Amino acid sequence: MLLLIVFAVIAVGVSFLCSILEAALLSITPSYIAQLKSDRPKLHQQLQKLKDTIDRPLAAILTLNTIAHTAGAAGVGAQVGVVFGDGYLAITSAVMTVLILVLSEIIPKTIGAKFWRSLAPVLPPLLNFMIISLKPFIWLSDQITKRIGGNAHDIDIRSEIKALAIVGHEQDAIDDDEKRVISNILDLHAIKVSKAMTPRMVCEAVHPDSTVAEFLEQVKSMPYSRFPVIDQDEVPHGLILRNEALESHRHEKVSNLLREVEVVSPSIDLESLLTRFLETRQHMAVVFDEHGTWMGLITLEDIIETILGQPIMDETDTIPSLRRYAKQRWGKRIKTEDA
Repeated sequence: MLLLIVFAVIAVGVSFLCSILEAALLSITPSYIAQLKSDRPKLHQQLQKLKDTIDRPLAAILTLNTIAHTAGAAGVGAQVGVVFGDGYLAITSAVMTVLILVLSEIIPKTIGAKFWRSLAPVLPPLLNFMIISLKPFIWLSDQITKRIGGNAHDIDIRSEIKALAIVGHEQDAIDDDEKRVISNILDLHAIKVSKAMTPRMVCEAVHPDSTVAEFLEQVKSMPYSRFPVIDQDEVPHGLILRNEALESHRHEKVSNLLREVEVVSPSIDLESLLTRFLETRQHMAVVFDEHGTWMGLITLEDIIETILGQPIMDETDTIPSLRRYAKQRWGKRIKTEDA
C-alpha cells in the first residue's frame, strides 16, 4: 500500500512541478527581462539565456514530465494489482487520469501563469539542473528540432506591440491618445512623404531675386514662419525665415538671407525623414520627384502631427491646421479666378 501511495505522489508531484515551471517560463515577458538588466543583472542574464534557447528547458520539462507519468502510472497499476487485484485497474486508471489532469495540469499551470514574477528567480537553477540531468534527451531533442524546426522564431515585433497597445486600451491601462500615438509611431516606416506633405499647388514659394520688401508683401496674410526659395526653373535655393526678413533692410535680396533646406523624394518614409531632421536640425524639406519636378514641402511639424493624429497649436496659433488653411486659400483663389 505504501508503494502505491509513493508511485502516485511521484507521478502527480513531479508533473505538478513541471507544469508550474513550464507555465512560468512561457509567461515571462521580454519587457520584464529587459527591466531586470539594471536591477538584477545576473537574473536578467540567466532568464534571457533560457528564453533565447527555450527549446532546451521545454524539452527537459516535457521529458521529466513524461518519465514521471509513465513510471508513476506503471507503478500505480502494478501496486493496485498486487493490493486490490486486477479488477480495480480500470477504476485506478480513471482516478489517476482525473488526478493528473487537475493536480498536475490545470492547478499548477494556473499558478505558474499567475505568479510567474515571484517564480522567476527560482527558474534558472531548477531548469539548468534539469537540462544537465537530462542532457542526452536534450541533445536528441536539439537534433530533431534543428532538422524540422528551421527558423521558427521570426516575430513581427511591430504587430505585437500594436496588439499590446490594443489590449492595454481595452483594459484601461492606456487612454485613446496613448494608443493612437503608439500605433502611429509604429506606422511611420510605412507612411511615405507624399502622404503627409503639403502639395505644391497650395505652397507659397519665394523667388531668390525678390527683395525683402517684396517677400514680406507676398506673405503678409500667411501665418507661416519659413518659406521655400525656388526659382522659375524649379531649382531649390534654400529657405527664408520671416523673422530674419523683418530684421533686414527692405531692399536686401532674399538670396542673401538663405538658409539650407533639405531636398527629399516623395517616396521616402517619414521615419527616415524624421531621423534626417534630427541629425541636420532642420524643420523643413522641399519635395522633388526623380524628374526634378517640385512636388511640395514637408515639415517636422507635419511628422509630429502624423504621430499625434491631430494638429499642433500653441498660444499664438489662430488656425488649427496650416495645411488645411493652405488648401482653403487655394480653393478661394480658384473660385475668384473663375469668377
